[in-house]
This record gives sequence, structure tokens and C-alpha cells, in this order.
Amino acid sequence: MQKSVLVRTLHSLALGAVGGALFYALDLPLAWMLGSMCFMTFFAIRGLDLTVYPPLRLVMTAVLGVMLGSSFSTETVEKISIWSNGLLLLFVCVILSMIVTYFYFRKFGQFDRVTAYFSSAPGGFNVMYEVGAEKGGDGRKIALIHATRVLLLVMVVPLAFRFTVEVTESSEELSLFGKWDEVSEYVWLLVAAIVGYFGGKIIRLPAYHLMGPLIVAALLEMTGFISAKPPMILVYAAQLVIGTAIGLRFLGTTVQEVKNVILLSIGSTGLMMIISTVLAVIFTGLVGISVPGLILALSPGGLAEMSLVALALGIDVAFVSVMHVIRIAAIIALVPLFYPVFEKLRTAKAD
Repeated sequence: MQKSVLVRTLHSLALGAVGGALFYALDLPLAWMLGSMCFMTFFAIRGLDLTVYPPLRLVMTAVLGVMLGSSFSTETVEKISIWSNGLLLLFVCVILSMIVTYFYFRKFGQFDRVTAYFSSAPGGFNVMYEVGAEKGGDGRKIALIHATRVLLLVMVVPLAFRFTVEVTESSEELSLFGKWDEVSEYVWLLVAAIVGYFGGKIIRLPAYHLMGPLIVAALLEMTGFISAKPPMILVYAAQLVIGTAIGLRFLGTTVQEVKNVILLSIGSTGLMMIISTVLAVIFTGLVGISVPGLILALSPGGLAEMSLVALALGIDVAFVSVMHVIRIAAIIALVPLFYPVFEKLRTAKAD
């Protein structure tokens, strides 16, 4: 690791920590992630030479995966059978969201068809950017639309739930630095992180650095082998690193460019959330999940970010995490696959 990268990473995390500490003092949800994200977005647009060492983010995402996995329980197994309706609703939500936002980008953003198609996918940031650019779309616009979508949702959803929806925040007291009598279980959580990380990479899980540790930790929890949670100091550190990295996605952009994209993304993200909310309200009884939980599960946010929101607000983390894993995996697999079909239909219509 080069010294310059180390210095820039430490500088970035120090600035992000200021934002995190401020949000923490204000008692805002997900303070260390939201605060660092907001601060770093500002500094990124200002053009500061900042970065987050990529392997560090992967390690911290693995920590987050273990934290989310440890939120599963023996009851999760019993609930899986009633989630099938939720999966059907999820696919309806994704399809409706793509159709509506595609035409939105075409009309209000004046996007070409390729850019509009890959910008409208409610997930799969990196793949949509790479495949969209390869197909001739505007890769920069695609990347900015997706980055802004995640940024907006992570900023707005926790605050909206905190102040407008009656949810019960997790009452479980978690130790900041851990407990001595749980050291042996912490070792198993470390094993879960390592085995899950490399195992997920080998079998090519989507977001393997998050999903691998999550799955292994969840299995240990659901079988009753362990019951410990990672020390909160590690969770806060993971939030800080992830929030800082999200904000730095806007490096190299101008204020005007970001302004235009944010305005467009507010509209598209709003449309997606309206669709998610309406479906959640109508079908909450069918799925057997609360309206807040279903909204989070259907929202087009990042897997890690929306799962963290569920964790912070005491909403069913297992359901939210599973739904987002399936959504992202389906988008990554199917959206690029169906692009040739989309092109043929467009060509046939033009003829």
C-alpha cells in the first residue's frame, strides 16, 4: 500500500469522522454513515484529493455482513416460507420502476435509449455502468444517476422513518468494545467473516464481501451455535468507511453536473419510492410483513445501506436483506440479458 494512498485514506476518514461525530451528537439515525457521506460528498465536489483504500472498504463491508448475519435468528427459518409472496411483489416492483423511470429519463432528462435503459434499473450500480457504457450509453450519466439514487435514499429514508413512521428501534444493548465473556464467540464471528468473504468470492456471490460473511454468520446464529454481536466500535467504523466511500463517488464531478443529476435523480428516485410504498401499503397483508418493513425491502437502495436502516430502526433485518440480495442478483443477471430483446422491440416499433 503506497504511503500517498494511506495518507489520503486517513485524511478522508478524518474528515468523514467529523461529519459522523456531528450527526451522532444530533442523535440522527446511522450517524457515522450519513454524516461522513454528506461531508465527503461536499469535499468530493470541491475536488479535494481524497480516497478510501478499496481493500479497507471490503474488510469493513465484511464486518457489516457479520453484523447483519448475527441479526438473524431461529425464527427466521420459520418465516422463510411466508416470504414467497414478497418475492413476487418484488419482481412486480422492479419491472414497474424500470418502465416508469425509463420514460421519465427519456422525456425529462433527454437521455438516449441506452442510457435511459441502464439508468432506470433500481440496483446493480457497477454492472449497469459497465454494460451501459459498453453498449454505447453515457457511462458517466449512468454512474451519477445510480450513485445519487443510493445517496438520496440513505440520506432520506432513515430520517423519514425516524420522524414519520412509528417503528420500534432496537432495544438490545450492544457493547461498544465487546464483552470479555463473549470472546470465544467473537472468534467464531471472525471465522464467519473470513470463511464467508473468501467462500463468497469463490462461488461468485453477488456482493460477496457482504453476502458471504452475512450467510455464514446467519447460519451460526440460526443454528444457535453463537448469539453474540460484533462490538459496536467495529460497526461504527464500518459505517464511517462505507459512508466516506459513498460520498467520494462524486470525485471529478462539477457542481453544475451534480446539480442536474440530483434534480433528475430526485424525480426518478421519488417515482420508485412511490411505487414501492403503494405496493407495500396494498399488499402488506398478503406478504405478512409490516408496511415499514415492506417499504424498506422494496426500496431501490443499496443492500448494505437499506439493511443498516432496518437494523437501526428495529425492522426485520432478515427479510429486508434477503429481498435486496434477490433484487440485486436478478437485476445484475437479467437487465443486461434482456437488453437485446429491448433493442429488437425498439427496432421493430421504429420500422
